Amino acid sequence: MKIVRLSATVVILSALVVGFVLDQEPRTFDDVALVDHVGTPATSTGTWFCPGGSGEDGPAVVGLEIVNAGTQAATSEVTALGSTAGDLSTVQLALPAGARVSVALSDLAPESDWVGAVIEVDSPMVIVEQSHEGPTGTDRSTCATHTGTAFAVTDGATRVLSDGEEMTLLLLNPFQEDAVVDISFVADVGPDSLDAIVVPGQQVVAINVTDEVTVARRVAATLDVIAGRVSVARVQTRDSESMRGLTVTPVIPDGAEVSVIPILGTGQTTDIITVTNPDPFDAAEVDLEILTDGSLSPDPIELTVRPGRTVRIDMSTETRLSELGAFSLIARSLNEIPVAVMLESSAGLAAEGVPGTAAIVGIDGASNMWIAPMEGGAGLLAIVNPSSTSIAIVDVHVVDSAGQRFVLSVELGPSRRTTIPVMEIGEGRPIVVIESTTPVVVGRDLTGFTSRQLLGGAAVGEVISLSRIE
Repeated sequence: MKIVRLSATVVILSALVVGFVLDQEPRTFDDVALVDHVGTPATSTGTWFCPGGSGEDGPAVVGLEIVNAGTQAATSEVTALGSTAGDLSTVQLALPAGARVSVALSDLAPESDWVGAVIEVDSPMVIVEQSHEGPTGTDRSTCATHTGTAFAVTDGATRVLSDGEEMTLLLLNPFQEDAVVDISFVADVGPDSLDAIVVPGQQVVAINVTDEVTVARRVAATLDVIAGRVSVARVQTRDSESMRGLTVTPVIPDGAEVSVIPILGTGQTTDIITVTNPDPFDAAEVDLEILTDGSLSPDPIELTVRPGRTVRIDMSTETRLSELGAFSLIARSLNEIPVAVMLESSAGLAAEGVPGTAAIVGIDGASNMWIAPMEGGAGLLAIVNPSSTSIAIVDVHVVDSAGQRFVLSVELGPSRRTTIPVMEIGEGRPIVVIESTTPVVVGRDLTGFTSRQLLGGAAVGEVISLSRIE
């Protein structure tokens, strides 16, 4: 294993927006342990799992951004895991207070076509995100804090010749022992499956769905990890005369009885909600509840999702929602069968605003504290109060090298939401900390001049399942 030390003050920007050229020095390092929390040092307070993206010449070149939203300096240890056996290395980073430190993962696993990472940090105010850049667009997502044994990918497409659509699943195994995964596909061209896929220990495996399920306008997948634990992401590219885009979407393990999509219905995009029921035996009865900024509460959209199937809803066809503007959505399984939910938002090349695609999976937990690194441009911070009985008083702060400062406060009534333009929060790329009197859900619409990303915040307080909130 290659090991290097790196101080955040001596990194040099690479060609990647988020990348750096790393100064390397050999040292010793203990291999990760075979537990769900990868062998963290005694000073570590958290571990982040990043399924990653492609290497330097691929469709979704991946970099990490490690964000210290605290007022004290911190450190992190990044272990890059490639798709080629033995192509892994580790760097240690110094994280100044209020800083965003970037790492080009392809530099740490140069022999691999695909690369992910495990990051150990020594502060609860440090979070880790992935950035991706490719010929068809850019994307950003927050890494996971746990691995899993069951996943559902609600949507994808593989019409590579007609629409430039290619779909890849990334499976990250951060542990030393091999994992084994079964994958089932349900597509508009028929079902398919891949059995007993081996994900070697401390490696990334990329499954090219386009080669397995060809010419599919819609394809969903369920993953059953029959040995070990993994972290999963979906890579979807589109490149046609009418649509270009790149989305790299983390897949949340196990599904959820209740989950939130923080932002949709902006009026300039086509918003598609997909709901997958991974249960092989029972149908799921699901309500899609609409949350607005005001007193108007439209009736929910009622769905029945058959076992192992996916329901797809084009929100633009729900004409009764056309006057709402932006809103949030709560997907609630009425018969307690966990489902997976995803929003894919797109704007054609001829549309007003920023063209391309963006995607976000449903957020299944609420917290009293969130970290949300923002970008410039026309981005929005979304805050959702999922409780039907409690009022949330929410304070918004910005953290930088000078410390933390208060920006504004908002009051959210039961089952209400609000959005705050980034220009009202701070200039440049502010690191935002959100604190609330009751658990809330935070999302981000990072709309710049040439790209748009949808993603959640990172919960750093106690996370409460939305199914437990009244």
